[in-house]
Amino acid sequence: MRKGAIPLPQHVDLEELRSWRRHLHQHPELSFEEHETTAYIEGYLRSLGLEPVRKTETGLWADIQGAHPGPTVAIRADIDALPIEEQTDLPFRSQKPGVMHACGHDGHTSILMGVAREFLARRQDLKGRIRLLFQPAEETPPGGAQLLIQAGALEGVDAVIGLHLIPAFPTGKASIVAGPMMAASDRFVLEVVGKGGHGASPHETVDALAIAAQMVTAAQQVVSRQVDPLEPAVVTFGTFHAGSNFNIIAQEARLTGTVRTFSEGTRQLIEGSLERIFQGMAQAYGAKVRLDYRRGYPALVNHPYVTDVFIEAVKEILGPEGYIPGRPVMGGEDFAYYLQQKPGAFLFLGCGNPAEGAIYPNHHPSFTIDEKALPLGVDVLVRTAEKLLAHPPRG
Repeated sequence: MRKGAIPLPQHVDLEELRSWRRHLHQHPELSFEEHETTAYIEGYLRSLGLEPVRKTETGLWADIQGAHPGPTVAIRADIDALPIEEQTDLPFRSQKPGVMHACGHDGHTSILMGVAREFLARRQDLKGRIRLLFQPAEETPPGGAQLLIQAGALEGVDAVIGLHLIPAFPTGKASIVAGPMMAASDRFVLEVVGKGGHGASPHETVDALAIAAQMVTAAQQVVSRQVDPLEPAVVTFGTFHAGSNFNIIAQEARLTGTVRTFSEGTRQLIEGSLERIFQGMAQAYGAKVRLDYRRGYPALVNHPYVTDVFIEAVKEILGPEGYIPGRPVMGGEDFAYYLQQKPGAFLFLGCGNPAEGAIYPNHHPSFTIDEKALPLGVDVLVRTAEKLLAHPPRG
C-alpha cells in the first residue's frame, strides 16, 4: 500500500457497492419520480429478508431488529437525481437524457444498502433497531423528508444520522459541525409593475426597470445594516428580466433570488425587511409590487452529542487525521427536518480524487466520486450507529 493511502475496510465489498452505485448512476430519476429506483432498493431489501415499508409514492424505509432490545437509530440516504445533462466519459454514464446523479445520491443510496448488509450480519449481537430511510426528493422543495416524517418514519426513533459525499474533501477525510451546519434556504419572486412608454419621454412613465434596480441595491442594506455582523446571512438576486427594446421604458420587471440564514430570528428579519423595502419603494415611485417569498428548507442544526459520536467514529475508521474540523456552509438540505424532530447529525464525507476525475463540485455536469469512499461511508455510519445504540442521546 502506498504511503498515505487509506486502507479500505476488508469486510465491506467494494465491488458490490460499486455495482449498485453504477446501476443507479445509469438510471437516474428526478425528485418525486424515483419509481424504478425505489423498486430497485425494495427488491434488494426483500432479498435480504427485510420487509420494506412504503407509505409514500416513492421512497421507503425498513427496520433491522436486533436480537436484543434497545433504542432505534435511523440512517437516511436520499435517492433522487438532478435535471442536468451529464458531461462525463464514464462507461456507466446516465442513460437518461437531461437527468444525472450530479450530487452523489447514487453513492448515498449504495452506502445505505451496504449498511443494511452489515447490520444484518451483526443482528444476533445487535441491541436495538436500525431504521434505513431511503428518502425521495431532497433536491426539490418541499422535499421528501417531510413526506417520510408525516408517514411515520421517525416514530420510535431515538437518533437520526446521515452523510453527504463531497469532492471538496479527499477520500479518507470527513467533516462535521456541531450546531448550525447548513443554512435555511428560501427563495423569492419580485414583480414590479410601472407604466411603460417611449424612451424619449420618461416623465410620462413609471420606469419598472429603474425602480427594480434600486430595489436590488436597497436589499443589500438589509444584510449589511440590519443583520448582526456576527450572524451569517446572504441575499442574492439570481435573475432580472425587464424591457423589450432599446428605446422603450419597461412597464414590468421580474426578479428572482434566494435568502440564506442560520437562525430563525434572522430569517424572519430579512423576510419582513424585504417586504417593507419593496412596498415602500414602489409606493414612493408610483409603482406596484408583488413579492412571492417562499420558505424552503430550515437551517440544519446538528445535535452536539451526536456530532461528538460521529467525530469519534470518523477518527476510529479514518484515523485522527481523517477528521477535518468543519465550518458552516450556505447550502441547504432537507435532512434539517429530521433534526427538528429528533437528535441527530449530518456528516460531510470526502470523495475527491483527481486520479478518478472526482474534482468537480456537486451539481456540476462532470461531477463524479471516488468510489473508494463508499465502503468508508458504510463503516463510518455503522460505527456511529453502534455507538448511539449503546449510548443514545438524552432528550
